[in-house]
Amino acid sequence: MRPIRIASVALAVLPLVLPAALAAQDGRLISTAALITVVENHKGAVLRYIDAAPDSMLGFRPTPGVRTFAQQIEHAAGSDALIAHLAITGTTRNMPSMGDSAVYLHDKAALKKYAAAAMDHTIAMLRGVSDAAMNENIVQFGNKVTRGRALMELLDHFPWTLGQTVPYLRLNGVTPPEYSPF
Repeated sequence: MRPIRIASVALAVLPLVLPAALAAQDGRLISTAALITVVENHKGAVLRYIDAAPDSMLGFRPTPGVRTFAQQIEHAAGSDALIAHLAITGTTRNMPSMGDSAVYLHDKAALKKYAAAAMDHTIAMLRGVSDAAMNENIVQFGNKVTRGRALMELLDHFPWTLGQTVPYLRLNGVTPPEYSPF
């Protein structure tokens, strides 16, 4: 009876384990489609955070020497565009301007437009990458990695940076938008 139970459990778990095992076998960490889905979610999150902040909060910084709220939003969205553009093209040449920082760091509507443009550029860049290209070796910020690994930074840097704005919002009496990974 015990071998039958073990076989049943193994067969039940196989559909869950097999896709990850196949992806790991060809070196992929994440598919391009899955990465696009996550970045689209990030775009929604950053726009909700901008919407939640009062206009007066754009220049707020919780302590001297740290970015203002608007600068932190700029860093979250702009870094996604930079990371993707650099990992996919190997250069920052031909990276489009997302707006004028003299304007969007002081105007909420312009900041929202900047963030949307940066995230849209990230998504557009990712749409041009095949899963096979994710396995190509590149140099990103001085490190030899696969393009997929370089793009995985989108999953780390953006939430870390946007998450830092939670205290900014709370210190201004604003309840941060609820986080959803989907």
